[in-house]
Parts: sequence; structure tokens; C-alpha cells
Amino acid sequence: MLYLIGIGLSDEKDISVKGLEIIRKCNKVYLENYTSKLNCNVKDLELFYGKKIILANRDLIENKSEIILNEARKKDVALLIIGDIFFATTHVNLLLQAKKLNIKTQIIYNASLISAIGITGLSLYKFKISSIPFNNENIKSPYEVLINNPDNHILYLLDLDPENNKYMSVNEAVQYLVKNGLDKERLVIGCSCIGSKDQEIKIDKAKDLMNYNFKKYPQCLIIPSENLHFMEEESLKLLK
Repeated sequence: MLYLIGIGLSDEKDISVKGLEIIRKCNKVYLENYTSKLNCNVKDLELFYGKKIILANRDLIENKSEIILNEARKKDVALLIIGDIFFATTHVNLLLQAKKLNIKTQIIYNASLISAIGITGLSLYKFKISSIPFNNENIKSPYEVLINNPDNHILYLLDLDPENNKYMSVNEAVQYLVKNGLDKERLVIGCSCIGSKDQEIKIDKAKDLMNYNFKKYPQCLIIPSENLHFMEEESLKLLK
């Protein structure tokens, strides 16, 4: 059996009771550690879960997934995923592979960034999601998402490379968008460590947020629609 288990956004105690019970009975436990950043130490997870955790990097999940899948044919194997399961398409792909091979699977859901950004007071159903990669010199699509969806809030996921301790900052993301045409007076929201005890949310004009340094990662950027509901307007005033 292959268990895909969301472990939440903060620390070892974000795990659900169901997820914890399954982890403790599994023969092997992996932690996917390249699509997001863990906001606690792996040792903290091991102590709380009572299991040795094997880090699963991009190469293992995307190129050598048969190692995990073959183990799941004979044993109970858990793949822990920071946040929720289906935030990254790579997890969907792994699930599809397992189903094609007739390997039994079970999904244990948890909180994700998509739901946690509701703390801003912006309506979740109005969000569009885009991403900004590190190498973006000739890439226009993230800005085009903003231009083509004026009635939507845009959530930008910022590139990261945890194995090399490399994370895109809100500053870099705003600079990229301004360079491509974003009005420096536009109201934007920078976030770091959303869903954790160390979360930080700052709303300001783009020109000012470019110079603000968030202390922790991962970070994300929100460009609210200029067509706000009165409740959204009230919520953003409280963030200032």
C-alpha cells in the first residue's frame, strides 16, 4: 500500500490523527523535500512520529519513482508531503503511476497554501495561481496571467531549490513583475511561512514591498484584484 500523507504547513504537530496512525504502522516513511520547505527540523518529525524518515529528492520522485512503487507492492510505504497532497502535479503523477501498476493507494489530506491564504480576507474562489521561476529573463507568462485576469486575485508561487538552500524572495518577484509592466503604485501582498507560527503578511505598494525583507521562507506574492468586494476591502485595511 502506498500512502500519500499531507503533513500541513507548520511543524510536526500539524499531522492529522489519521495520518499519524498510518505513519506509525508503515514499514517505510519518505518525505518529499523539494516542492516546499519544511518549517521544522526532520528530527522533530521523527521524534513525534516515532519513525525514521528518508528524504525523497526530485530525482527519486520524478526519475526513480519505481523504487518507492516497488516497495509499496509488498509493504506499507508512506510518502509525506508538506502542505497537502495535490498542490504539485508531481504527486498526481505518482498517484497515476501507482494506479496503472495496480498498487493500492490511500490519500490523507491536510491544509495547503491554497486554503491558508484565506487569512488575507480575499475570496478564495477569485484566485488564479501562477508561478515565477528563477530564470525568468525572457519569460512573460506570469505577468500575462495578471493582465489577462483583471477580476481575479493572482497568487504567485515563488521558485525554490531546498537541496541547494535557494529560495526566491518576494522582493525578487515584485522586481520581476515591475520590470515587465506592473504599476509601482499597485497594492500587493507579500507572505512568508503562511500557516506556521512564524507567518508574516505585509501589504504595501509594489515600490515599497520591493525593499522589504521577509526573514523566512517559503514566500509567496499576492496581487489582489482592483475590483474588491467591500468585505475584502475591509480585510485588507486590517492588514495594513
